[in-house]
Amino acid sequence: MSGPQYPLPNYPPPPSWSPPPARRTFPWLAVLGSAALALILVVGVTAVLVWDRGDSSGDRSSKSEALRERLLAETRRELPTTAKVDNAVPGYDYSAAVTDVGVDADLAIAATYDADVSDPWRGAEGKIEVYADAQLTKPVPISILPDAASPTSDPHLVIDAMRLRRTHIVRKDGQAKGTMADLGTYWNINPNVYVVQYLTPDGAERDRPLVTEVNFQSETPSPAQVSSGMTPDGDALLEWSPVEGASEYLVVLQQRRSSGSVTVQVIGRTSEPTWSSVETERCLQSTCTQNTSMTLTTINASTMTSLPGLVAESIDARLGVVAVVDREASVMAPIDFTGLETLPVRSDRKWDAGADVADRGLAALPSRFLFVSIDGSTRATGAFIDRKEVGRSGSTWEVPLRGRGTRLVDTVRIPAAAVKDIDAAVKTFNARAQRDYPHSGLLDTRILIDVSNPEKPSPELPAPDYPIFGSNDLTIFIASQLVAGSTAIDVSDFDDEPGLPSIKDALDEAVYQNPYAFAYFDQFAIAGSVIHVEPAYSKAEKQTRQKRLADAAEALVARVIKPGMSASDKVGAINRHFVDNADYDDKALASATTGYRSDIPDRYRYAWEPDGILVDGSGVCMSYAYAFHVVAEEAGVESVVVTGDLADGGGHAWNKVKIGNRWRAVDVTWNDPGGRWTARSGETYLMIDDAQFTGNALRSEDERWMADALVGHYATR
Repeated sequence: MSGPQYPLPNYPPPPSWSPPPARRTFPWLAVLGSAALALILVVGVTAVLVWDRGDSSGDRSSKSEALRERLLAETRRELPTTAKVDNAVPGYDYSAAVTDVGVDADLAIAATYDADVSDPWRGAEGKIEVYADAQLTKPVPISILPDAASPTSDPHLVIDAMRLRRTHIVRKDGQAKGTMADLGTYWNINPNVYVVQYLTPDGAERDRPLVTEVNFQSETPSPAQVSSGMTPDGDALLEWSPVEGASEYLVVLQQRRSSGSVTVQVIGRTSEPTWSSVETERCLQSTCTQNTSMTLTTINASTMTSLPGLVAESIDARLGVVAVVDREASVMAPIDFTGLETLPVRSDRKWDAGADVADRGLAALPSRFLFVSIDGSTRATGAFIDRKEVGRSGSTWEVPLRGRGTRLVDTVRIPAAAVKDIDAAVKTFNARAQRDYPHSGLLDTRILIDVSNPEKPSPELPAPDYPIFGSNDLTIFIASQLVAGSTAIDVSDFDDEPGLPSIKDALDEAVYQNPYAFAYFDQFAIAGSVIHVEPAYSKAEKQTRQKRLADAAEALVARVIKPGMSASDKVGAINRHFVDNADYDDKALASATTGYRSDIPDRYRYAWEPDGILVDGSGVCMSYAYAFHVVAEEAGVESVVVTGDLADGGGHAWNKVKIGNRWRAVDVTWNDPGGRWTARSGETYLMIDDAQFTGNALRSEDERWMADALVGHYATR
C-alpha cells in the first residue's frame, strides 16, 4: 500500500482449531480484535450530507403549494395502534411510518387510559414515550393531554410538541429561560421521532411495545446539500444550497448531557448559505478559544489529569441548519459530527514546565503545539511563530507561539539576553518545526484506505449470479456488493429503516455468511454510511475463484445428492464427502502465529477460504464451514456459518442447518479426525443440539457471525 494509510479494523483471530484426536493447546483467544482508526493530516476536508426531498424541478412548485395547503390545514395526525412488522427488532413491534406531518401538528393516539406526565422530557413512562433516535435513548420533550375534540365514544390522547421560542433554552427545574427567537417546535429540530406505545388503546399491556416512526415537514423547505468541514484555521465550516425566499438561516445546536439536561442554542445566524464557527471565537487579552459552543464533554482529559477528582460528563450533540422564510422555520437539516471531533478549543500548555527558555531561548520551545479538541482529547499540530507578532517589552521578548491549522496561541515570554538575533532565532525555530511537523493541517477522521481507492461511494454494482446470504435487507445489500467487488459501499438508503442492525454488525454477518464474497481477508473502514473496502484479492482473481467455487459445488451436489433425499440425508452426504476427501491443514494453522488475519502469509490464505476445502481439499475450520455452507445451499438446505470459542482454547467455526423448523448443529471439522469416514467418528457432531458439544468440544458462540439481535433465533431446540 502506498500513500496515507489507516490502521483498519482487524477481525478477531481466525477460527483455527484442528479436529480431534490430534489435539493442540492454544491460549484462550476470546479476543474481539479491532484496531482503532488512525487520524491523518488533511486540510479542509469536507463531509457532505444530501437532504433529498425527492422532488423533480418540473413539479416542485405544484407539490410545494399542495404541501403548503395541507400543512397549514393540518392540526393533528393519528398514529397507528397496530403493528405492521412484528418483532422487527427483538422486543419491539413496528407500525407503518407516519410521514409528512406538519411541525405544528399534534399526534393523536386512540386511548381510554390516562397519561399523567410528571416529566415532559420522558413522556408518560411505561405508557407513551417519544425519542429522537431509533435506539430509543434520546427523549424529546412533549406534553400528553386528553384530546378534547374526540367524542366520548372514541377517546384519544394527543402528543403536543413543546414550542421553541428562545435562542438559548436550558432545562432547569422544568423551566425554560432565554431570549426570544422563533424556532417553531421540537418537531422542527427533531424531524424524525419514534413514538413508543406500551399499552393497547383499552389500556392493556402489550406483549411488545409498539414503535411508530414519525417524519415531520415544514412549509419552509429544509436546506439541501449541507456540508460540514474545517477551515485551514480550525473553525467549523458549514455550507448548504440556498432556500428560495429565505431571509436567514439559523445554525442550531442541541446538546443532551448524560445527566438528562438539554440545551438548544442558535449559535449562528446568517443570510448567506454558509457559516463558520469563527463567529464563536472568544478572546481574553491575548488568549483565544475556538469552537467552545460545540464541546462534546463537560471536562476535558487534560483538566481531569490535573484534577483527578473530577468526573467528565458526555454530551450528545446534534448540529444542523434551519431556514427561515416569512418568519416560518424549516425542519432542521442535520449535520454529522463525524470528522469534526478534532476541532480545536484551547491550547494545552503541558510543554512549558521544564522548558529552559532563560538559557536556550527559542530553541527550548517545542516544535509541536498541543491543544484540546471538542471531544476533550489533547491533540498535536505543528507550531510556528510569525515574526511580525513578536514584540519587545523591556528586557523580555513577547513571542506568540501558534498552532498550525488553529487560531490558538500561547504567548511565551523569553529574556532578551537569551536571544542574540531574534530574526535568526525565529527562522531557525520555524525551520525545525516545519521539519518535525510538516504543514498539512489538522488531524482528520476521514477514511482513506489507499490513495488509489475512491474516497466517495462507488456506484451500486449489479450483483453477480451467485448465492447471497443475509438475515436482513442491509446485510443482503452489503453482501451483494462484496460479491460484486465494490470497494466503497454506500448504505445510506438503509439509514432510517427500523429494525436493521448497525453497519458494522451487518458487515460482520455479510463476511461470515457469504463465501462467494471472498472477503475474509479484506480490511474495512466505515465512514458515516460508506463502507470502504481494501480487498485482499484483485477483482479478476475473485471472479476466477467465484466461478471455480460455483462449478465445484454444482459438480459435488450432482455426484453425492440423489433424487428424493431428505434435508437430513443431504446434510449427511455432504458431511461424509468432506470427511473422506478433505484434510485439516496443520501447516497453515502453524502459520497463524499471532492469531490475526493480517499476519497470515498470503500463501496460506486458501486454508481459511471456501475453495481451500471444496476445491483443493485442504484447510482449517473456517474453510470447512464455508465449504459446507456453499454446498448445502447448492443442495437446497438452509445453513449458516457459526463462530465462537472452544473451552479448551481457540477460535472455531462450524455450521447450523435447518431441518424442518428446527436448527441443528454440524461440525464437519471435528467429524474429520483424518482417514476414511466411519459412522462412529464421522457423525459425532452431525445434526446435534448445541448442548451436545461436551468435553473438549465444549464451546460458546460469539456474535460476529450473525446480526446481534438475531443470534438467539438460531439456537437448536
